[in-house]
Amino acid sequence: MKIVFWGKGLRSYYCLEKLAELKCDIVLVVGQDNDKRDKYSVLSLADKYNLKSINPANPNDVEIENLLKSFKADLFILGGYGKILKQNVIDIPKIMCINLHSGKLPQYRGSSPLNWALINEEPTFTLSIIKVDAGVDTGDIVIERTFGISINDTIQDLHNTANEQFSLMLLEVVKQIEDNSYALTPQDNSQKSYYPLRFPDDGFILWDMFTSRQVHNYIRALTEPYPCAFTYFEGRRVNLLSSELYDNPHFGEPGRIYLKSKRGLLVCAKDRCLWIKDAILLDTGERLFDVVRRYDKLSTVREALVINQNFVNTK
Repeated sequence: MKIVFWGKGLRSYYCLEKLAELKCDIVLVVGQDNDKRDKYSVLSLADKYNLKSINPANPNDVEIENLLKSFKADLFILGGYGKILKQNVIDIPKIMCINLHSGKLPQYRGSSPLNWALINEEPTFTLSIIKVDAGVDTGDIVIERTFGISINDTIQDLHNTANEQFSLMLLEVVKQIEDNSYALTPQDNSQKSYYPLRFPDDGFILWDMFTSRQVHNYIRALTEPYPCAFTYFEGRRVNLLSSELYDNPHFGEPGRIYLKSKRGLLVCAKDRCLWIKDAILLDTGERLFDVVRRYDKLSTVREALVINQNFVNTK
């Protein structure tokens, strides 16, 4: 069975590596045009296994479409490929085009499903492999697997699971397609939801607008290698790297730092306090713990209004 593999990133790298190790008939590897061919690039991996590769700026160009047709592929695999394919390209393989989607479908269609699952404090997350159609993550489900999420799991933990499990799931699907034993399950559109692309500014924490659980969920969902949830201290951006919920009922004014200890900084949110275990000032790289004192305050809407009112009164 001839395969064209499309991808970028670590998930894609592991999947292509598994296919190559098993000597699957990979006739072409398609990377993205901004792929830097670093250690975990699918293009570098293609070079290692002497596989033909391209990285077109526009995968839907007529020239690219004609090139893809020339390989007479049976299967297209999209493994982390970030560009949208038009229907004429999707229809090229003889059997189908499949996509690896790291969210439960149809509830988590769209972008950043792992981040959104943590923000929403989901108890589980689901990895799906679907047949690609003209919609956004609307195709029939070929296979799905569900995994638990603990309250302190971070986005890196979920990615580690996805990177390991997707390659195993893909091998299972490829074998089913080769044997013609696969089954397609239509999505239940009555349950559909769509989540949009996230932007770095979406992680701004205002302590009088977020509960302690919401702050914790944002921090673990957006921590490195993502741009991080963030706040401000005395006009300086603070990246929030890790946190922990506090079982004891400790209350106070939102944004105020009430304790410094080995556990970190005890900061009050909208409802109660939580521990900020690690945070750094973006401009200098200093740990927030080493800079602040007890009773210092982080960003709130109230604080911004007071500062603005004081400014108006001095004019």
